[in-house]
Amino acid sequence: MKKHKIPIGDNIRLVRNRLGYSQEYVAGRLGISKQRYRQLENEEQDSITMGRLSEIAVVLETDIETLVSLHKVKFSKPELQQGDNQVLHQLIQTQQELIIALKGKTSSE
Repeated sequence: MKKHKIPIGDNIRLVRNRLGYSQEYVAGRLGISKQRYRQLENEEQDSITMGRLSEIAVVLETDIETLVSLHKVKFSKPELQQGDNQVLHQLIQTQQELIIALKGKTSSE
């Protein structure tokens, strides 16, 4: 059976672009070279560690779940053509609210 690869690099690139961050900015925040960061955006899921993915999620103000599942979200062409970041920001906000709610639930148990 063929294993389906998650396009982690594509998802990272999409979030970075929609937030208006350059590769150089994200690389600097991660403490790596722009060339190494470019390689991360071109890699598949088994090449990026969970630790590195977590660091990237923090810089991109999102969570690992969003970076893993974003390729499943269907964006309409008019939204992309208008440069409307609202869809992505809403997805990120929803993910952040869910994380906060889950953290609150587990700490109160």
